Amino acid sequence: MPSISPLLSIENLNTSFHTDDAVIRAVRGVNLQIHQGKTLAIVGESGCGKSVTALSILRLITMPPGHHDSGQIKFNKVNLLDLSENEMQKIRGNDISMIFQEPMTSLNPIFTVGDQISEAIIQHQKITSKEARNQTIDLLKKVSIPSPEIRIDQYPHELSGGMKQRIMIAMAIACSPSLLIADEPTTALDTTIQAQILNLLSTISKETEMAILLITHNLGIVAQFADRVAVMYAGKIVEEATVENIFTNPMHPYTRGLLNSIPKDDNDGSKLEPIKGSAPHSGNLPQGCAFHPRCDENMPRCQKQPQMINLTNNTEHQIACWLYDDSVEEH
Repeated sequence: MPSISPLLSIENLNTSFHTDDAVIRAVRGVNLQIHQGKTLAIVGESGCGKSVTALSILRLITMPPGHHDSGQIKFNKVNLLDLSENEMQKIRGNDISMIFQEPMTSLNPIFTVGDQISEAIIQHQKITSKEARNQTIDLLKKVSIPSPEIRIDQYPHELSGGMKQRIMIAMAIACSPSLLIADEPTTALDTTIQAQILNLLSTISKETEMAILLITHNLGIVAQFADRVAVMYAGKIVEEATVENIFTNPMHPYTRGLLNSIPKDDNDGSKLEPIKGSAPHSGNLPQGCAFHPRCDENMPRCQKQPQMINLTNNTEHQIACWLYDDSVEEH
């Protein structure tokens, strides 16, 4: 890890949802760091806690039923969980922005896309509507939307899915945030448009030193655009390393399972190797390591929760698995 202070530091974050039936432990003891100008990807199956982690950063969890049980979310060394709602409103969209999963539902159908982008600018900057409009046109150019002077006055239903996603990006970067949270930014887009959107985000990050928290289940995207990867399962980070280490030397059985289930390009006729079973419900987690019921290498000590440790030969590679921790005696 770089020695400079991280832009965002999540420390032992626990977020749960209290329902009539159970307490849903969606995020369990998560520790993450993101540095300026870097991209950290969180990967894992649907329901593992990726989006809840992102929403927790921006304090967008509805309370109740949501609840931050413990932990800290430090942005520029300030704990966001200690701030008032008014203070958080100054940060959202200004210092930290988010691209949500579905641009089709995130954009308001009764306002032009220009009005929706301008609103974000006016909210955080003391400028006139005309100045905001000019900035909006510049943003549309920046995200490679053709004929921005025309598109600015169009409504979401008049744009393609790729165009809408570019509008969401323009809105997110309107105030030059230090951190962009991209939650499945290429969902429902074809492969060509996916590459264009991700190249655009990568270019903006390099030009502005903006950090990106990329949430995805697409490991192909991760391989191309992330610097580090955190693998999440049942609300916990089970492995974190550089992209190179994750793909060349995956250590956790779950990480290996995810990589083995990726379709191969060699057309050798080999079958996919899916992970057996299904992810547990967050309201009824197994004792100890949550992955052990699906793991081919489970052993008695897996009934206890493993702690995240550094690999002895690589301090930038952390893992929570008893295969690499001898601190518990086998019985």
